[in-house]
Amino acid sequence: MLGIEYALKYQRHLKALIISNMTASNDSYEEYINKLRQKFPLRIRKILEKYEAKGEYDAPEYQETMFKHYYMKYMCRLEPLPEPYARAIRHTNPEVFDTIHGPNEFVASGRAKNWDRWNDIQRITVPTLLMVGRYDTMSVQDVQKMGRLISNSRVVICRNGSHLCMYDDQHAYFHELLGFIKAVEKTSSTG
Repeated sequence: MLGIEYALKYQRHLKALIISNMTASNDSYEEYINKLRQKFPLRIRKILEKYEAKGEYDAPEYQETMFKHYYMKYMCRLEPLPEPYARAIRHTNPEVFDTIHGPNEFVASGRAKNWDRWNDIQRITVPTLLMVGRYDTMSVQDVQKMGRLISNSRVVICRNGSHLCMYDDQHAYFHELLGFIKAVEKTSSTG
């Protein structure tokens, strides 16, 4: 979100833009994430609904259910979790996420609830790399749509990756990322 916002306001200061695992609006994210949720077994959805109705997102059963059925499938598919991600989970300040998004992954209720840049992203003209994992929390189709709207862009789908495909599809992710950076540098130094 911040990368898109920065590019729309300060594009003249950018050589290029990399948007990793993000869609152009919270509504798009919410629509897709709830399609994923509908794939959960009914008993799992009922556990989530029970705690969400009470606003008890910190309840151990809710957290464990989210971890097993959401985070391990769509955030990072590695077990054990990569140390930097495990450390980030341990030290995350939920107030930041809750302020921006809200306490429920499936319903945006924070300050960015109405964030939507679908009508603006075509103004991004710098070389742009859009990356998404096949098993991501973001829709592959949304990222492909972003690629059609941003004229100077390239879309990469990490076939074995999730939202953190920089870990669970590391070879593909960094191969594409480094190739993009080298191409931008080469273009910048020759032109």
